[in-house]
Amino acid sequence: MAPFLHDDDRRCNGRIQPAYQIPTKTGRGAANHMDPGLLLKTYASITEPDCAEDISVALEWKLLLPLLARGAEDPQPEDGRPIVEARDEEHDERGCLEQAYESVAQTVRKTGERAVTMHSLLKDGLAEKDFWDSSWVVKKANSAEPLDEERSLREYVWVAVEICSPKMRFKDPETPARVLTVLEALNSDHRLAANCTCEVHIHLGRMDGRPWSLSTLKRLAALLWVAEPTLRSIRNPKSPNYHNIYTWGFPMRQQSRLAARVGGPAMTTTPLPGILDSRAIDAIQRQTAIPAQELNALVEIWKTTTHLELGQLLSGPEKKYRRLGFNFSAFGEEDERAQRNPRTMEFRIMEGSVNADLVLGWLSICGTIAEAAVTESDNRFAAALAVSLRQSDERQRAEEASDSEKETFGGRRGRDFRELMQALGVAEQHYRHFEEKIKREHCPL
Repeated sequence: MAPFLHDDDRRCNGRIQPAYQIPTKTGRGAANHMDPGLLLKTYASITEPDCAEDISVALEWKLLLPLLARGAEDPQPEDGRPIVEARDEEHDERGCLEQAYESVAQTVRKTGERAVTMHSLLKDGLAEKDFWDSSWVVKKANSAEPLDEERSLREYVWVAVEICSPKMRFKDPETPARVLTVLEALNSDHRLAANCTCEVHIHLGRMDGRPWSLSTLKRLAALLWVAEPTLRSIRNPKSPNYHNIYTWGFPMRQQSRLAARVGGPAMTTTPLPGILDSRAIDAIQRQTAIPAQELNALVEIWKTTTHLELGQLLSGPEKKYRRLGFNFSAFGEEDERAQRNPRTMEFRIMEGSVNADLVLGWLSICGTIAEAAVTESDNRFAAALAVSLRQSDERQRAEEASDSEKETFGGRRGRDFRELMQALGVAEQHYRHFEEKIKREHCPL
């Protein structure tokens, strides 16, 4: 369970996104990590059931960090947070990266956590995976780049930074406190910024590094497929990156192989073909109407017989669409990167933010969704799936309604999100800010 080793996000649309900005001169100047091949052999031999206590979680925080150009005056003197001056007069990229990342790592260490930088690991011939269990890893965020607002501060040297937490136990009450302490320290000691090229990713898996059972993954896939429109509403539709221009996290309902399969005619609901999960059947039977696409998708998910088959079904056939907003590519193993990475499921839909409440709230939401799918006796899965199926039918009906009958789009989106969170049992403190964000950002211009 860990952040991915490499990130190809910056290669979107055939162009390389710069991760570093040289300012215009102004005159002022795992111990538990298993080999993927061995993991493949263990799929059929997993005997221990998945349980909520074993859920692991890790955060990837992609940001922009400014250094002050050597000899330049601070363009934001009213900002009380310190600013590190670039040591190199020529603003050498490698030197600025090393300086910025070590500064971030030092701040993390001040909180009592262990932290390493990718530069130090490479210099010492060490592997990043050996620190996934124990340390925060600071490295380059390939998708992040300064845009017009950042470039207007010409005295800054902008460095793209990715801050990856160690694998932590989701149910451990100390986990959110640890994350909050680090986020607050970083926001206090650095002028961190997040624009539309930055994102927050959450990885979820098992603490022992083994893959979740196929039944758990099917429940997780089913819920995320039906709930995707509601969950993706946390993204600002007015953002330049709403359609993933800068980053890779496209909708599963548009770009996966599953999406290509479910456009056919409606299937009968009696009996439910191939769906063997009693809680899924219960959620389906609660509905008076289900859009054909939803039922077709659930049937296709439950038809899969291996982790490999399910992972590929939930991924796109092209490299650009391999890692979608709900990323199951580690189970599909279609490229070398997926084969060597741990078997985790990744949420890639949250936009970049320096708001600790939003980051912690999203971590809690993602972990709760996994918890509902993992625990076979947990009724929240059926409740959340039932709510999402009803919302899907309501969305279809709303699209067919006259303008005078329609609820405001932002209001309906916010209500849908709140209802899903309540079905999952997410605390209001974790979803309230997202509900407000959705209502605000989905209103007409």
